[in-house]
Amino acid sequence: MENKSTAFSPTVNRDVLTDVVRSVLLNESVEVKTWHLQQIGGGFGNPVSVGLFRVQGIASDGDFERTWTVILKVLQSPENIGLKDMGGSEDMTHWNYWKREPLVYQSGILDQLPEGLAAPRCYAVEELPGELAHLWLEDIQDMHKGAWSLQRYALTACQLGRLNGMYSNKSSYPEYPWLGRDILRQWLHMLSPTEVPWDHPLLLSHYPEPDENPFIQLVFQHERFLEKLDLLPITLSHGDTYPTNFMSRIDSEGRVQTVALDWALLGLQPLGYDLGQFVYGAMNNLNGMDQKEIIDTLFEAYVQGLRDEGCNLDADLLRYGFAVSAALRVGLFQFYFLLQAIEEGNAEEGMNEIAKTLPSRLRRSWLVKPSDCWEDD
Repeated sequence: MENKSTAFSPTVNRDVLTDVVRSVLLNESVEVKTWHLQQIGGGFGNPVSVGLFRVQGIASDGDFERTWTVILKVLQSPENIGLKDMGGSEDMTHWNYWKREPLVYQSGILDQLPEGLAAPRCYAVEELPGELAHLWLEDIQDMHKGAWSLQRYALTACQLGRLNGMYSNKSSYPEYPWLGRDILRQWLHMLSPTEVPWDHPLLLSHYPEPDENPFIQLVFQHERFLEKLDLLPITLSHGDTYPTNFMSRIDSEGRVQTVALDWALLGLQPLGYDLGQFVYGAMNNLNGMDQKEIIDTLFEAYVQGLRDEGCNLDADLLRYGFAVSAALRVGLFQFYFLLQAIEEGNAEEGMNEIAKTLPSRLRRSWLVKPSDCWEDD
C-alpha cells in the first residue's frame, strides 16, 4: 500500500476503507490494492474542519483491477485546539456544533430533498477517540468546473426555494435536537460593537464613516432587524450556501441535478436566509454582469421554488428576510475576519486576503440599508 504524505495525514482504517470501496464499486468481492491521499481543502478557517481529502486507488477482484475515488472529511471538536464556545460543547443547537454533519448523514433527512437536489452519498461515519470523526463521502465533481451561467445559478436558487418551501410550516420541519438555531443572533452575541476599534485603518478602509455606513448601523441596531426577521416563517435551511458548496451533474435519468455539499450548518432559519450567501457568491463569480439583474433573477427563481411547494409568503417580507440575512450572514463573516487580523497583528495580511474575497463593488455597500428595512410608525 502506498500513502503519499500531506501536511496532515489522517490514519485510515484499512477494514473501513475496504468496506467503503466495496460500496463505491458495488462489489463485495474487491480488495483494496493501493491507495493514496490528496488534501483538497480544510485545515483552515472553521476549526471543526481538520482536512478534506480525495482518496484514490486501485482495487482488485481476482485478475481484474478497477480504480476508485472517494472523499474523506476529517472533523474534530474545536476544544481539541483549545477553542471554547466554538461548537465543541454538548450544546447541539450551537451554530458550529461539531458532530452535526455526521448526525445529518446518519439521520436520513437528506434522502428527502426536493427533486433535482441531492446530497453526496455517505458510505461510512466513523466516530474516533479524541473527539474526532471521519466522513466517507461520494466524490462529486462539477460538470461545468465551477463556470456556471446565470441560468444555472437560477436553477439552484429555485431548488433552494423548494427545499425551504417543503419545511416552511412548523408541522413540516423535523425536530432533531442537533439542528442549528438562530445563527445570526449567536454570531451577533459574539460581537461587542462598543469594543470594536472602529478607527483602525483596516476597518476604516472597508467601513468608512462608521456613523453612516449601512452595514455598521445594521450591526448596532441589529435587534430591531432581528425582531422583524422573527416574523418570517422558520424553515429547514442548508445554512452554508456559498456556490462552492454546489455541484452540477447529470443524474441516472439524464436530468441536470444539483448536489449540495457541506451540511454542517443545517438548521432552522427564516425564509430567505439560504438565498443571501448564494446570491453574494454568484455576484462574485459572474463578474461584470449587472448586479441588479443577478439579484432579481435569483430572487425570482427562489420565490418560484417556494411557490412550487405551496409557500406563498408576501414578497416584500420575503425580500426583507433575504436582504437582512444576506447582509448579516456575509457581512459578519468578513467582519470577524478583519477583527481577527487586527487582533493577531496581521492587519496588512488581512487587508490583502479580504481584497481577494470581497469584490470592489461590495466593499463599501451591502444589499440592504437600515432605512430601507422599516418604516417608523
